[in-house]
Formats: sequence, C-alpha cells, structure tokens
Amino acid sequence: MSKAPTVCVLTANRLRDGTVVFLDFEGAWSETLVEGLVARSPDEVRALRDRGSYDAIRSIVVDPYLIEVHETLSGLLPIRYRERVRATGPSVLDDVPGYREPAAGQRQGLQERLAYASPPREPQPVEGPQMHGMPGVGNPDLGATHDAHAEAA
Repeated sequence: MSKAPTVCVLTANRLRDGTVVFLDFEGAWSETLVEGLVARSPDEVRALRDRGSYDAIRSIVVDPYLIEVHETLSGLLPIRYRERVRATGPSVLDDVPGYREPAAGQRQGLQERLAYASPPREPQPVEGPQMHGMPGVGNPDLGATHDAHAEAA
C-alpha cells in the first residue's frame, strides 16, 4: 500500500480544452494553483481522490491525480519540477495557438519561488570506454563489444 502525500492538491486536465486545472474549495476546477484545495489528512486526500474519480467518470476532467505541494508565504509551490511547469504554463509562449497567460501575479509569484528552488545538477560523465571520441554513456561493456566485432571482421 502506497503512502499518500500529507500536503497535496488534486490536478487534472479539463476534457473540453486540455487546460491544466486544480480542484478548488467550492468543488469547481480552477486554472490557477493559488485556488487549489489543499488536503492535509488521509481523509481529505481520500475525499479529493473520490471527487477526481467522480468528475473523470462524468467526463469533466481527464486523469486526475494528487501533487505534493509546499505551502509558502507567497502561496503553493509544487515539489516536483514537472508540476511547476504545468502550473505556470508552457515555456514557449509565442508558438502556442490559443494560449492565454495565467492570472496576473500567479506566474510571477511562482517564477520567483522557482528561483529559490534547488539549482539544476550538472550532468556527470560516465567512466568507461569511449566510442568515436565520445564518452561512454551507460554501458561499460560497450568497448568490449566493439572490440569483439573488430576482431571478428
């Protein structure tokens, strides 16, 4: 049995237009994370899951699921980077037909909080044989296989 997150919000995509939505206090689906209903207990988590399943069966939303969030002074901050991107919208705005900016303040506030998130990690080279002057990636036996093919030829 999996352990449910202790502080979470229910999110989904609206079936009508695919927009990312969050279940709010009134039981409606809001386009802003700021209005999302936060579940802090197992009973509240269960109620959110039930409501998401109910609305999915009624074809209001698609694929409802819980996301873990931090409650900060400036609002809710998703823990996973994927959910931060979903909450703020696409990173390429000019090429998305029909895209509307999130409510004023929501995008800026989330971007400010993202600046304080953990910095991206640098890729670490994998030790091992090189192929065509490129560092080995993932399979340490790649060089042995390459040598075996060379001997067979």
